[in-house]
Amino acid sequence: MDIVIIEDEDLAANSLESMLLKMEYPITIKKRLESVEQSLNWFKTNTCDLILSDIHLGDGESFEIFETLEIKIPIIFTTAFDQYAIQSFQFFAIDYILKPYDKVRLENAIKKHINFNENTVVDYSQLDKFLTQLKAGNEKKEEQGRFLVTKGETLLSIESEEIAYFMAENKSLFIFTTAGDSYLYDDTISNLEHKLSEKHFFKINRKYIISHLAIKTIVKYSQNRLKIELQTPVNANDLIFVSSNRINAFKDWLNR
Repeated sequence: MDIVIIEDEDLAANSLESMLLKMEYPITIKKRLESVEQSLNWFKTNTCDLILSDIHLGDGESFEIFETLEIKIPIIFTTAFDQYAIQSFQFFAIDYILKPYDKVRLENAIKKHINFNENTVVDYSQLDKFLTQLKAGNEKKEEQGRFLVTKGETLLSIESEEIAYFMAENKSLFIFTTAGDSYLYDDTISNLEHKLSEKHFFKINRKYIISHLAIKTIVKYSQNRLKIELQTPVNANDLIFVSSNRINAFKDWLNR
């Protein structure tokens, strides 16, 4: 089977590859990818039989890859964090392995993939029911209404109603308020997305989550692209687009 590893840590990737190639199964490591951006570009024109993916990458979380491209390839998530287990099964996850890797645990996950392909008949009605229940449970969770930031030596608690948008830049996340202030915030954009009110905030692409208050104009840029001008942009020359796969959901959000 052709396997792709998505991992930005050399030591972890090498360890994973070594354990996989020592197994009794005919495994080929087709590609190693190290970032969200690199993975998005590669999977647009390539495929494989199985993905082993870390969740936290240098430029974001791997969930962004599978959400953006709607990848239908089985995934074994390999991560040092256990809080994303439920979220991972919204994609084509077949297992979730915590670091440091355990040879037996990894081999059991590979066996699960093989047995699933050979013997399992998927009951899609039950799967759909499970995902509906999972979504309902997520909707019932308490939404985050305040955000603690620092300004020099001062701690500030910002109300969600004061926030125009969130912007991810490299490994940092920033809050921009309707008053034009900006603050560094300790979180990731993918993790934050699930804590916000879906009524007031929308993730337009892997860099921006915006509120209605942030939008100055929306322009039809091409047949399948929308360009947004923000009320308080970081750089007036920046072109901000809604991801093509999110345009319909974005229009629905604007129409609520």
